Amino acid sequence: MVNSEMAVARIAQGMMSMSEEAFNDKEQQFNDLWDGVTPKGINRNKSLKFRQYILEHVRQMKRPLTRNNAFKYWMGDLKREAKDSENF
Repeated sequence: MVNSEMAVARIAQGMMSMSEEAFNDKEQQFNDLWDGVTPKGINRNKSLKFRQYILEHVRQMKRPLTRNNAFKYWMGDLKREAKDSENF
């Protein structure tokens, strides 16, 4: 909660754009899902299910199954990289 309140304050002061806010929210959402963080605590089954889902997509893109590649997929970077490599 404190981080989101600080982000809102920085946006109000003009120090951070809305796109940076969205990026931070999406990054936080990925980290919470990867770790299985829920409002009620840690849910190990939820984290394993999310990891399996994301890593299956990474595998289909023929990339190593790492947390970094899973994060890139979540943020849309892997799709952009694949699209860019097809253009060359």
